[in-house]
Parts: sequence; structure tokens; C-alpha cells
Amino acid sequence: MSKFDLRDVSERLARSQDTEAVVFEFLGYLESVRADWHAALSFYDVSTDSLVSVYEREGGRLLRRDVQHPVDQLPARLVRKFFHPSAFFNHADRRSLLAQLLQTSPAYEPDPVEAPLLRALIPIPAWQSCVCLALADQDDVLALLLIASDKRGAFGSRAVGEIIPVKSIASLALAQHLHRAGGGTGAAAGERGARVAAAEFQDRIRKLTAQTQELEEDNRVKADKLASLNRELAQLGQSSSQYKEELARVKISIHALEEQTVAATQHLTVAYTELTESQDRLSHAEQTLGFLRDVFQVLQQEHDPEDFSHVLVQWFCEHFGLERCSLMLLDGDDTLQIAAQCGIDPEVAERIRVRVGQGVAGWVAHHKKPLFVRSREEEDAPHTGQDTYNSDSFISAPLIYNNNLIGVLNLSNKRDGEPFDEVDVERAMMAGSLLAMSLQARSQSAESVDSDESEEPRLRVVGED
Repeated sequence: MSKFDLRDVSERLARSQDTEAVVFEFLGYLESVRADWHAALSFYDVSTDSLVSVYEREGGRLLRRDVQHPVDQLPARLVRKFFHPSAFFNHADRRSLLAQLLQTSPAYEPDPVEAPLLRALIPIPAWQSCVCLALADQDDVLALLLIASDKRGAFGSRAVGEIIPVKSIASLALAQHLHRAGGGTGAAAGERGARVAAAEFQDRIRKLTAQTQELEEDNRVKADKLASLNRELAQLGQSSSQYKEELARVKISIHALEEQTVAATQHLTVAYTELTESQDRLSHAEQTLGFLRDVFQVLQQEHDPEDFSHVLVQWFCEHFGLERCSLMLLDGDDTLQIAAQCGIDPEVAERIRVRVGQGVAGWVAHHKKPLFVRSREEEDAPHTGQDTYNSDSFISAPLIYNNNLIGVLNLSNKRDGEPFDEVDVERAMMAGSLLAMSLQARSQSAESVDSDESEEPRLRVVGED
């Protein structure tokens, strides 16, 4: 059972008026768990690739230290883990930073020899244990959280697992306040960039519109002057060289004004196009944030343990618009069995056993990698060929927590017959990671309660070979 009341944490952070209020509540929750824990939050400035504005809590006060600590002066392994993860991958199929953090160990424990590199960021000078976690908004790192203790082994996997949900809620709250403020210390691409770009485009539009109006007014004045000169020439019947020269200058000015008007119109068209693209990116980012909020709301609700898997499968079907979905968990060390499903004959589902490494689900379980297929011709992994689908597109995602395999989530048969896309894959992986964490927590809780009544645990996980 977590030491944190996640609902209370979410409500308190949601009621915070600004970014510093969120930081104050967040650090207070962390330090309330253990008296020897000391937490500090350093915001990341992507424009300088540095950590700035270190926040610590002292009693009822929030202290802020302005620093300029370049990322390349941090421990190299920490930089590769949180700030430059592409160094870990050599292939082209690179997923988002948030997906990598959720599928692998999300924390980093520095060695004592790395203490000088973290001196400006750690809240206490002498420490025996320390853990670092990144607060991220989709692909963007917002801040780096460091928790230190004067006791050895203070941050085991269980302690870190309890911190992660609170950290995720704090990331959402910080991102929302930074968006409303038009950016912040950790602002980067994504939603904040879209909002800033939209504001800049609107300002450009206003300036170009005002310039166009001035040019049109000047054009009207020149045109009136040209008409007056023509009338005078007609009345006087003269072909004064002076008037001809003035007329030529006016024509040149009118031509230049016309060219400027055309250029301004083109600039306006480009600005409107860029603004529309930014609004589309902002809409996608807001939908992803709403999806994550829905996932957290479902996971934090109370469910009957026997019905928990079926509730999750039904939620996936409703959210993704699916006619077929199955949740497979490890039965033993090398066999997958359907724990909950929708759209499959129950008698067939009860008989299905898939060995790790065989078929689609077995391939995903063996490699601990998702399988996304738009059509049968694109599929590289083997499959049984025994199931029938109304579409060739499907997603099979591994459920991984703490680098251990919990099971496999299979999504197929969209009701509208449309294929899955990269957004569906990313959301399925994020939700699957949170689901694996929840299933593992429930399994550990059930094992502690039923240890005297059952010889086998309800959920088995398999780690790295």
C-alpha cells in the first residue's frame, strides 16, 4: 500500500495557484514520508541546456536558488538517461522520452564519486543515498528531482515505485501552470512551444495588417494625386516635362506599393498556415494530457480485485473504440494466459496458452518490445494465423514494470475499420506501463494478504535473461 494518498495529492496540486505553490506542496509530500528524506527540484532551461532555479523547502518556506548548471557538467550516465537518451539507440525506431522513462527504470542513483558534479543541486552536502528522477511533459524534461538521505539504502525499488505516481501527478500540474504562464524555466517544444508560436504569429499578423492598411492609404493618396495631375494636364493642354517626371515617379511609387502589398499578403498567408499547424499540435498535446488524466483516474479508483482486469479491458475498448481486446498475464515462467478479454469466444479464450517466444504475444513477451502492424504485409514477427480480424491493423504492447515483464496487452478491430496509428501506439504504451505498475502493486498487496492461503502468487513476472 502506497504511503501517499494520490487523490489528496492530485487535489492539492490542482488547487495550487502557481508553479511555486505546486513545488511547495510536492516537496512537502515527499519529505513527509521519511524524516531523513530531503528533496530539491531544479528546473531545466532547454535554451541554455542548463539546470536553473533550484527549489528547496525549509519548514513552512519555499527557498529558491538561482544557478546556471550546464547539463554536460552532470554525471554522463544521468545525462544520457534523462536529457540525451538517443545515445542508447542505434536504430531509427526511437520512441518518445516519456515512453522510454516508463518502460525502463525511471530513476537514477548516483555513485558517491559523482557527488562533486551534483553539489549545486543536492539539498544536503553529506549524503549516503540519493535518487534522481525527471519530471517530464511528453518528450520535454521540465525539471530534475533529487532526493537525498543520510542513511544507506534509503531508496529501494519499493520506495521509488511509490514516488513515481506522485511525480507523474506533479509533472501534469507543473505543465498546466507553465502552459498558462506562457512557458517557464523548463519550457520547450510541445504545448508551450505551440502557444508561444501562436502568440508570435498573431503579433506578426497584427503588424502586417497595420502595414497593409498604411500602404493602402498611401496608395489612395498617390492615386488621387495622379488623377489630379491628369485633370490639370487635360485642362491646360500642356505636356510639361515637370509633370511627366512627377507622373513617372508616382507610377513607380504605385508599382512599388503594389509589390509591397502582394508581399504582405503572402506573409499573411504563410502566418495563417503556420498558426493553423501550431493549433493542431496544441490540440494533439491537450488530447494526450486528457488521456493520461483518464488513465490515472481509472487506476486510482477502487475496484474489486477479481474484476479489476475485466474493468481495464472494457475501458481500453471504450477509449480506443475497439471490438476486440485481450489482457494476457504470465501463468508460470514461460506461458501467457488470457486474464481478461472482450470480443473473443469465452470457451476459446479459456483454452488459449501461448509460450513466450511463439506467436505475436509470445514474440512481444520475449523481446519486451511493442508490435505495431498497419497491414499483414508489414508484420515482421510471427503469428499463429488462427484468429480472424476485421482489419489487418493491430497493436500488441508489453506490460513492463521495473524492467520485469507482467504480461501483454493486445488491441485490434477498431469499430470504424480504420487502422491504428503512431498516436495509438504511444498512448497504448504509456497506459500499458501505468497498468503494469498498478497490476504489480496489486499483486504484491495480494501476495502479502494471501501468503498463508495460497502457495502460488496471482501474478508472475519475468526479468531480464
